Amino acid sequence: MNLIANAQALATRAHAGQQRDDSNDPYIVHPTRVAARLAKRFPDDPALTAAGWCHDVLEDCPQISADELRAAIGDDALAIVREVTNPSKSHPDLSRAERKAMDRAHIAVISHRARCLKLADRADNLRDGCACPDKDWLATYVRESRLLAEVLRGTDPDLERDLQDALTTAATAAGI
Repeated sequence: MNLIANAQALATRAHAGQQRDDSNDPYIVHPTRVAARLAKRFPDDPALTAAGWCHDVLEDCPQISADELRAAIGDDALAIVREVTNPSKSHPDLSRAERKAMDRAHIAVISHRARCLKLADRADNLRDGCACPDKDWLATYVRESRLLAEVLRGTDPDLERDLQDALTTAATAAGI
């Protein structure tokens, strides 16, 4: 099996039984879309595509160890996944605003490849968020995403345009 096939298989197994928060869609549709967007934008970077498949595994799938992830996707892709893993997950005692500020500070210093993954991830999450019936939550997420977009400015014009389009759509859905 190749790197991308390994990543897809591991992500599919890791997210089995999980659903997206605001739909009945299986969770795996999200990493599928993120990986597809990265593969289209960076066809010569299979490690980035593999990281796209597995970007939520360390955060959301405690049954998968970092060693197991490394065995499937290698050190390069694992390093990208680690970079996009939000440090605030280990600080549930902080307020949401404090956690998001911590995450933005972290994202400001990650690699270009990890920043590209973060752009693709956030754009997809915003598009999914449009279906959220809780418009107050969506409005908060849009505001947080605008701050994140500022941190990610200058990373990649195509992915930034995708994020801005998703922000516009989500802001309209949130009524802001």
